[in-house]
Amino acid sequence: MLNRTTVISTLLLSLSFVAPAAFAGTTQHNSYQVLPAKNEIVTKTDFGNQTYIFHFTGNGQRLSRIDFLDHMETQATACKNWLYVPAFSNLNVADEVVLRVSTNYNPSTHNCTAHAYAGNNGGNMDRVLTLFQKKEYVDIAGFNLSAHGFTSAVEEL
Repeated sequence: MLNRTTVISTLLLSLSFVAPAAFAGTTQHNSYQVLPAKNEIVTKTDFGNQTYIFHFTGNGQRLSRIDFLDHMETQATACKNWLYVPAFSNLNVADEVVLRVSTNYNPSTHNCTAHAYAGNNGGNMDRVLTLFQKKEYVDIAGFNLSAHGFTSAVEEL
C-alpha cells in the first residue's frame, strides 16, 4: 500500500520530467530579419518588449556583439545595474552562459539597451551562437525565444 509521501514524491518526480517541455511551450513567437549589408540579424517578436540584434563579422562566421533593446520604460539606476545577461537552453538550465554587458540609458524614452561584446565575454559568445544553432528554444535576457530559423538566417549573411 502506498503512503502519502510516496505518492507526493512520485508526483514531483514526474513533474520534473514534464516541466521543461511545458516551459518550452510558453515561447513567444519570433522571427529573424537578416540585414546582410550590416552583418546583422534582428529578432521580431510578438510582444515587442525586447529586440535582440546579433552582430557578426566574417559574413556570419563570428558573433561579435549582441544588443538587447528593452522597449519597456525603466529607471536609469536599473539600467546602470544591468551587468549580466543569462542565456540557456530551457531543456538544460545547468548549461547556462552568462554574458557581461555594458548599458546605455535613453532619458527621453526611459529605455535601456545592453551590449554584450565578444571582447568582454571570451568564448561565451561562441557558446550563445551554438545554443541558437543547435537548440530548439533559448532563454536569453529573460525571454524564451524559438531558435527556429536562426541557422538559416546566419547562412543568409
